[in-house]
Amino acid sequence: MVKAVATGRGSKDSAGSREPPMSLIQADRLWRREAIREFAFQQPPRSELHIVKRKKDPSQRVSTCLPKLPDAHDISAFPEGARARRRRLAVGGRRVNPLFIYPPDTRFAFSDTTYPWRCCGRVVTAVGQGSGCIIGPQHVLTASHVVDWTVTDGKIGWLRFEPDFNNSDVFASSNATITYSYEKLSSVSGEYDIAEDYVVCVMDRRIGDELGWLGSKTYDDGWDGGGFWAHVGYPDDIGSGSQPVFEGGFSIYNSWHPGFFEEGAGLDMETFASLTHGDSGGPIFGFWNDGPYVVGVVSAEGTLDPNITDWSSRTGNWVAGGHEMPDLVNQARNDHP
Repeated sequence: MVKAVATGRGSKDSAGSREPPMSLIQADRLWRREAIREFAFQQPPRSELHIVKRKKDPSQRVSTCLPKLPDAHDISAFPEGARARRRRLAVGGRRVNPLFIYPPDTRFAFSDTTYPWRCCGRVVTAVGQGSGCIIGPQHVLTASHVVDWTVTDGKIGWLRFEPDFNNSDVFASSNATITYSYEKLSSVSGEYDIAEDYVVCVMDRRIGDELGWLGSKTYDDGWDGGGFWAHVGYPDDIGSGSQPVFEGGFSIYNSWHPGFFEEGAGLDMETFASLTHGDSGGPIFGFWNDGPYVVGVVSAEGTLDPNITDWSSRTGNWVAGGHEMPDLVNQARNDHP
């Protein structure tokens, strides 16, 4: 602790001045961030934005993008420890919001560097964090509303992907250089937003060549009700957003295209898996003979207005998917192989 030095009664020097500090708005006029000429320390690179037009011709759509399995074949269908599941229905002695967490809560924090668990990771931006997964040799899939869409000098905010993050970096992180999107969503406010709440980021390193990547598929409503699906995310209530959390064996209850006549693009997929803050952008995936494929990403929770074919109330956790998701993945992969 430094000893204060008296300057004499009524001194007007800066150290003893009784003038109040300026407001933050006044300070910003003096020291605007945009006026910085040189950073003392390296800043995360900002991402370019690439808005993709939807394919109107069904014959041009891509329904499947292949995964990349590791050469060592170190693949497991359950992460280490996930079989010893535990229930977690309260946080700090308070009951968890049932709109997010549906009993029985079978989630479990894990530590596993086998494929595909190492392909899932934490997404961090200047405005918060979410979840995501490697979806190509240098590509990451996450939710649109996780992205920082603030534009500076023609670029949006920085985005960092931390694969298999577990209280610290397990593998080297990477930064987005280009972000492919149909929509820029800072928040999710309805069925049209949910249906296309995903982006594909081109990263500054070929992380998929090192760790492998998941494939992507168009969700088929014939799969409704089947307990096929797994999810990895970084929820706030288990691990405080710093540990990967697994949930498996749940179903997609139902799925709809947005709009009164279900003619909108994308797909709203309803599930009662236990998803909460921090899980946004995390992959919903299943295993086929040739590997795991993502069919959607975690988007939102709540009630969507009923449409003409289903007049019942639709309340649950929501996943974004549909044929346009593999289309977006495919275009990003083709443009930046």
